[in-house]
Amino acid sequence: MNINHALLRAIGVSTNSLEKLVYAAREAGAYGAKLTGAGGGGCMIALSSPKGIKHIAEAIEKSGGKAFAVKKSDEGARIER
Repeated sequence: MNINHALLRAIGVSTNSLEKLVYAAREAGAYGAKLTGAGGGGCMIALSSPKGIKHIAEAIEKSGGKAFAVKKSDEGARIER
């Protein structure tokens, strides 16, 4: 993730605000962090251990982002009503 983010930054799709969020997540202990989507829109993703989620989310929020946690599931896709 970190190498891919650096490549995306090198081609100019990152922004200063995204860089701030990615750096904050990494400094807080994220395994990796990178922009997501087409870039330029302010969205990024960070991977963490379950124990590190709160600390990383707080770091993202302190850096001006809106953090929310998601968990992977073995269930797969489903429709909720």
